[in-house]
Amino acid sequence: MFEKIISNTSTVVVGNSEKIKLTLAAIISEGSILIEDHPGSGKTTFAKAITQSLGLNFKRVQFTSDLLPSDILGFNIFLDGKLNFQKGPIFTNIVLADELNRGSPKSQSAFLEAMEEKNVSIDGVSHSLPEPFFVIATQNPMDSSGTSSLPDSQLDRFMISYSLSDLNDEDKIEMLKKEVNLDQQKPENIDWQNLKEKKNTITIKDEIYKFVLSVEQRIQSLDQKIYVSARCLKQIVNLAKGWAIINNKDYVTHQDIKDTIPYILRHRIRFLNQDEKIEFVNKEILEKIDIN
Repeated sequence: MFEKIISNTSTVVVGNSEKIKLTLAAIISEGSILIEDHPGSGKTTFAKAITQSLGLNFKRVQFTSDLLPSDILGFNIFLDGKLNFQKGPIFTNIVLADELNRGSPKSQSAFLEAMEEKNVSIDGVSHSLPEPFFVIATQNPMDSSGTSSLPDSQLDRFMISYSLSDLNDEDKIEMLKKEVNLDQQKPENIDWQNLKEKKNTITIKDEIYKFVLSVEQRIQSLDQKIYVSARCLKQIVNLAKGWAIINNKDYVTHQDIKDTIPYILRHRIRFLNQDEKIEFVNKEILEKIDIN
């Protein structure tokens, strides 16, 4: 099934097959995704292609400086003598928060409850979001005009982040030849409840949990500001489970953690350039931990 989804998405997206697999693993793990890259790099097309292949309902919110929380969440309107709730675009399976860091802090914060608790509160009333629910957000580089930094509370809610890979000359030629037509994609029918149950049967030995704690201890020993929350530790384990499913395994290995954890830590590292972060995690954290 996942091979078909990866192949289907690759008909639209040139290269980046590993990022497609990583995104699917995060979605299986019920995690949200942050794609950071320059304007025009294909972030939105990538997100739409993934969504179309999964056959889920999809809505896009374009973040601008004047966007209001009610434009995202919805609002109550007095009609026929009673209040009626008008749902906003967040009531869907996958929300594409396009150029999230162009919005005001107030509009950015509209996603906080939804990303963590899968519901939103309007005028003191809680409304459940559809299942499954995920956020795929795109972000322009911090030095781009009109952008503002996302708060740590929001960054911590994203399971993974990445930039789309630089294409080699051969891939660029293929991209120039390709006419993007998302309507030609054939969505896969996925039993999400069965997938959730399958994730709960993935075997993780105690030595894997100890390895995750060793990563946390190694980070704490560094003289750098990298905050690893309890939520982050849970994300490491959950993403490894999703990665195991994508690779047709029913257990998690040390290598599964090593393959995925750089993308979990990437947006939690503020003191390096984006292209240096993955190498830093591999060389200064993972390679310095002995596996017994």
